[in-house]
Amino acid sequence: TQQRRAPVGQSLGMADAEPVAAEYDSVDEETYALPEKASAEDILMHPYRSFEHFMMRMTSNFGWKFCVQIAVMYMLVKGLMSATLNLLRLSYCKKTLGVDGTACQTLQVIASTPWAIKGVIGVISDAYPLAGYHKASYILVTACIGTVALFLLATLDINSVSQAAGLMFFVNLEIATCDLLCEGKYAEYMQEKPKTGSAMVSYVWGCFQFGSLIAACFVGPVADHFNPQIIFWVLLPISFSVVIPTALGFLGDKKVPDDKAGLDWSLLESYPYIVSFAVIMAIVALGNAVIDFIWMEEHMVQAIYALSGTVVLSVLAFAWLPRQLAMCNFYMFMCSVLYINVGGAMDFWFTGEEDCVPGGPAFDYTYYNTYTAVVGSFTGWIGIVLFQSTMSGWPFRRLFWVTTLMQVVASGFDLLIINRFNIAWGIPDRWFYMFGDAVIGPAIMMFAFMPAIVLTSKLVPKGLESTTYALLAGFQNFGGQVSSQIGIYATQASGISTTVPCNFDNLSTLVVVSHCLLPLLAIPLTFVLIPDKLMTEKIINDDVHDEPTIFGSVMRGEKKGEKKPDAKAS
Repeated sequence: TQQRRAPVGQSLGMADAEPVAAEYDSVDEETYALPEKASAEDILMHPYRSFEHFMMRMTSNFGWKFCVQIAVMYMLVKGLMSATLNLLRLSYCKKTLGVDGTACQTLQVIASTPWAIKGVIGVISDAYPLAGYHKASYILVTACIGTVALFLLATLDINSVSQAAGLMFFVNLEIATCDLLCEGKYAEYMQEKPKTGSAMVSYVWGCFQFGSLIAACFVGPVADHFNPQIIFWVLLPISFSVVIPTALGFLGDKKVPDDKAGLDWSLLESYPYIVSFAVIMAIVALGNAVIDFIWMEEHMVQAIYALSGTVVLSVLAFAWLPRQLAMCNFYMFMCSVLYINVGGAMDFWFTGEEDCVPGGPAFDYTYYNTYTAVVGSFTGWIGIVLFQSTMSGWPFRRLFWVTTLMQVVASGFDLLIINRFNIAWGIPDRWFYMFGDAVIGPAIMMFAFMPAIVLTSKLVPKGLESTTYALLAGFQNFGGQVSSQIGIYATQASGISTTVPCNFDNLSTLVVVSHCLLPLLAIPLTFVLIPDKLMTEKIINDDVHDEPTIFGSVMRGEKKGEKKPDAKAS
């Protein structure tokens, strides 16, 4: 009975699973410390021994098999493959497909849709154990689908945005699904061994950063000297790699008993509104992709649909989620929407040839995709260190409005280059861009990302952490899609043309409005929607129900007038 009524977002059938890494002796020491009288050898070997100790701690607490599963997933699939697809997009659009900036941005919106439907993916995997497994089977199926899609991208002579976007949709479906289900599994293990939670998060983040760094090192040079399409061949074995450890059982996903096979109707009955919200969000996000497919050139139609979906989801979020969680989620969603994505126009301006952008930067892909990404990865780490050392004790409100201002300042570097002020000052484009937006941008992204994660973790309802995270992540990703759809229409309405004969006369104005003025509207929202609390403070007490009128029925399937269970039971 306990298994059948497990909360949405947690793997069913795991209650009787074997303890994690039961055959190992747990290593609890968090870090390796130098001896009191450290020799020169001790100091030189400290990084290696620290890493060795860290890996011993990981394998002793989680088992080497699960560590391999996580490394393959986050270093290869989400790290290397996802980063490669993002870096490849620009050169693939320009050299292989031969399309303009708005079409390239539309391709990205369609291809990234699976990231906006993570909520319903989690609900489906929890409600129906495919072939007896809640996670492993879904990973295997989507990995095979993604591999086939990459094979078609590598072999077919694709010359349309819709074909490429459709196949990339399935590649991202693999990455998003595997990411969600592996995340749910390691979160489950972290609950069993709470003292090792930070080690697992560091391991996942380190694997992801290392894989992304590898992608940055080769995508640019390959795109400069060859047809970018050949990179899909490189991604084929990487896409399939997650099949091997999953099929060997390294994930640790236990098969459900035969009497618990089939659709778990009790799960759907217990959380009807949460399930409904996930389904509606998926329908809205998939509908956005369909609109893009059917009306590829009708950017006003795309923008109107995206804005309409924003209204629907926002209203439902306030109706069906805890009030404080809904407010904070709406704030972060609006931050994504208000920073209008005009990347299609800007990418084409920075990499435009002399016949398109006379006297422009004309960055090659090695510089634009590789050098700046490598620098950005290091400055992202610096941003984490600076955040922990200087900002981790700030109130949430100050963190959010300060990072918004910093984001606007970082956009100023783009404006200076577009208006050629750096050339008037005698500073080459490569130097100015490298020590401007390429350096500041990733650090500011960390400043904005980390408090958002901390705030969400303090607000999610107990027992529904995994599903709530999936829903909120999907909502935030949909915010990015709305931002892109508005940006595509704004680019077209501004009269910008990214193909010869090019026209970037209004690019500066577009950047001012999209990246400098509109984001400032989020600052007053900070004082309305974000709680006036320190990052270290508790926001919602366990004995206080922070919920709208119908929230009790949302979370527990209660009927109107039914007595609410006490806080501990809830």
